Amino acid sequence: MKSGPRIALHVLGLIAVAPPAAYAQATSYAIDQTRYFATPAIESTALEPLLKEASAFPAKIAGDPAAIEPYLRRAEDLLGQLERHQAYLHLRASRDIDDQADADADDKAGDAMDSVINSVGAALRTLDGAAFAQAAAVHPDLKRYAYVMARAQRNLPHELPKEQEAIIHELADSAAASSWTLYQQTVRSTPFAKIHASAGELDVRKDAGLLLLNADRTVRQAAWQQRWDGFTSRADVYAGILVGLVRLNDRVAKLRHFPDAPSMVYFSRDLDRAGVDEALAAVEGHAGLLKDYQRLKARHVGAFAGMADVHSWDLSLPMAGFAIPQMTLEQTRAAVLLALAPLGADYVQHFRQLLDPVNARMDIASEQGKRTNGGFSIGAPGVDSGLFVENYGRGFLGNSRVVAHEGGHAIHRQLMNENGVSRFYTRGPNWMFEAFAIFNEFLLYDHLYHAGSDPKARAYYLDALVDDINKQLFTSAEEGTLEQSIYDGVMAGKIKNAADLDALSLSIWGKYEIWPATEPQYAHIWVTKSLLFEDPLYLVNYLYAGLLATKMFDMVTHDPAEFQKRYADLLRKGFYAPPKELLRVFFGRDLSQQQLVDDGMAILKRQLDTLAEAYRTVDAQR
Repeated sequence: MKSGPRIALHVLGLIAVAPPAAYAQATSYAIDQTRYFATPAIESTALEPLLKEASAFPAKIAGDPAAIEPYLRRAEDLLGQLERHQAYLHLRASRDIDDQADADADDKAGDAMDSVINSVGAALRTLDGAAFAQAAAVHPDLKRYAYVMARAQRNLPHELPKEQEAIIHELADSAAASSWTLYQQTVRSTPFAKIHASAGELDVRKDAGLLLLNADRTVRQAAWQQRWDGFTSRADVYAGILVGLVRLNDRVAKLRHFPDAPSMVYFSRDLDRAGVDEALAAVEGHAGLLKDYQRLKARHVGAFAGMADVHSWDLSLPMAGFAIPQMTLEQTRAAVLLALAPLGADYVQHFRQLLDPVNARMDIASEQGKRTNGGFSIGAPGVDSGLFVENYGRGFLGNSRVVAHEGGHAIHRQLMNENGVSRFYTRGPNWMFEAFAIFNEFLLYDHLYHAGSDPKARAYYLDALVDDINKQLFTSAEEGTLEQSIYDGVMAGKIKNAADLDALSLSIWGKYEIWPATEPQYAHIWVTKSLLFEDPLYLVNYLYAGLLATKMFDMVTHDPAEFQKRYADLLRKGFYAPPKELLRVFFGRDLSQQQLVDDGMAILKRQLDTLAEAYRTVDAQR
């Protein structure tokens, strides 16, 4: 339980919200892209010289130590200008899946940023650590770049000559982007059945969540089964895309002198394969907690629905007399601002400004149309950060979660920009970025749980919190194990097609969950993991992010005032040191990976016990 008073949530009315059949989110919002560039033509013209400068950015520094700081400052400025272009182009491309020109230009801007960073690394290595330290003693302002120097030395064994890096970016990045586009187009063209329900003709993929709320069990089961049937009808196509992507990434890894693609990607995120293996094994050792949660949920559903054989397609069924809340975007805005109060007035005020329609910092559609790329944040020096949401949907809790999560990324960007963080230090390990955003999700669910007065509503929101923690810890471990095993299996010649991927998926999910034993469709779950195709080997980030977010959630519960100070400092200063050092400062001590896993599981167990009590309360009222 959180310490301190809770603010009642009047704006939602909790259950007194429009029922699913009547709900409509009609309003859309658009980011004012002219804040980046007045017109596409102006942007395109301005980008060309920056790409040329990035391509030719010197990988050596003049012998005079006084030349080091101006060199690094120019690199920072160039990175900032390119980031502005990339934000603009990514926004435009995400509004239209067919806008390949802006998507390609977005990739070029990103590649140019990488090229500048690689050139700076090469230049600093020509000085060596002793020469840099000597120069910093004479020119103290150079000390702020000490971590840039340290990273340059760390990356040395894996950096290729600039010309070779450019070729890899030109070919491999383009091929990877094409694979992601092909996956999206395949999903959109895959035949999915329509089911007639009280809300009308519903698509078993697009409306999967809504169909699982249907009171008719035969509708729920049919929708669940036919969604899997749709994906498996194109399984060979999906497998072909994925296997090809794996081979591509493995080849790039070996060119960069890594043993395999997982090692390459983990290295870039300040992780290593041995550590990831240990983390996955540690979490798997606690898999009984996930099974306990699933059995608890199944017993609860069986009790109020009168079912002896509960299946996974029954788990979303609302309790009798309880309508699943749906929130308009305005209601979500109000809820999120209240939920984030434990993070302090300054953080909440930043979020309020982000979500105020007057500021034109949201790009949120009521319908998907040709929009793509889910949800994300954008930002650049001199421009307030923005929030993009592909489709707000029907206003269920998951839609509110996206606003809290991606908005968290946007606020993090904004705070770093306001604090003048070097462009070298605004990009850190993805798992740390994700932890801050996932933390917001936990706070949202926890707030809705405490703000409710109806026991059924409280149980619903508490379940959302427990389910989210389970997903961050256990689902992330399943996904991380799956993806790493896919790479190993493909390169060993053991995984060649959809059937092989099915067998692997079922073996992993069977270790963690109770459902695969009776629902073999879980073998196809790999098809639905879009990040396998969009951002290879990203999934394991969520495990580390979940462990950190769970720990922070516990910290803010026990001492919100002290937490606010530490958290604000962590967000505003950026990634100026290795993650281990940043977290040592934040926690006030070293925390081992095993300790984070053990603490996370203990926190989850406490929440699970509270949920069991909440279920007993509502079940006793029947």
